[in-house]
Amino acid sequence: MILPKLKLGFADLHLHTTLSDGSLTPEELIQLAARRGLKCISITDHDSLSSYEIAKPLAAEAGIELIPGIEVSAVWQGRDIHILGYFCDPTNLAMNTELAESAKQRIARIKAILKKLSTFGINIAFEKVAGYCKGKVMGRPHVAMALVDEEYVSTFSDAFNKYLGEGAPAFVEKRGLNPQQTIRLIENAGGIAVLAHPYKTSADVLIPDLVEAGLKGIETYTPAQKGAVARRYRELAEHYGLVGTGGSDFHSENGPYSPNCMKMPYSVVEELRERREKSRAEWF
Repeated sequence: MILPKLKLGFADLHLHTTLSDGSLTPEELIQLAARRGLKCISITDHDSLSSYEIAKPLAAEAGIELIPGIEVSAVWQGRDIHILGYFCDPTNLAMNTELAESAKQRIARIKAILKKLSTFGINIAFEKVAGYCKGKVMGRPHVAMALVDEEYVSTFSDAFNKYLGEGAPAFVEKRGLNPQQTIRLIENAGGIAVLAHPYKTSADVLIPDLVEAGLKGIETYTPAQKGAVARRYRELAEHYGLVGTGGSDFHSENGPYSPNCMKMPYSVVEELRERREKSRAEWF
């Protein structure tokens, strides 16, 4: 019996570009991924699939497999719950309609945040914040950049700790789909849903309901989860029959984590693809 030859190498399935809140363009990110020796990546910009068509030919030229990806910001009890979607059809009408609505909601949220900041004597023009946004997805990180630039705070982290984070004075709840609706949206676009950075999300109580709704994976290869915490999520993945995926959650070369920092084996990609094909067979 001849066993199938496994593809060797490493994958990083959680990366961001300037089309959401990353510092590198899709082109620059592909170049960095190649330098880091990655065989497979997924660009998971927040509420955007736009990077895929830009990066696809560049990834092919660099010999890197590129999986369509997205990080959708769902809402639960006023909190963001991030659901990763892999293998989604970038042209899916329902997905793109929802993403367009999400972009409008994000703009409204930014304006509300700026209004709150003004009550503390912090006056930042919407146009300045928009200037940091290179795509269609505007978020709190762009406000944080403006706060640093205008010297209201010293660092990006200070902006969230003092003003923008959950419970901070200028925090504004996000509106959008709940996690279960988000999972269905991803599935209807031909994709497979994975819970992003569960330790950071701190919503473990939701996991059973998300599994029932169709969740197929949970991030276990993530630099924020180490030691006993990492073991806990590996055990949860095994308990619920979820694929343990992950990546660096890369945003900037100046950030703490670089592409391929988790050394996630390509076998995870194969397992994720198998789970998706099994799900599609069940749908039909």
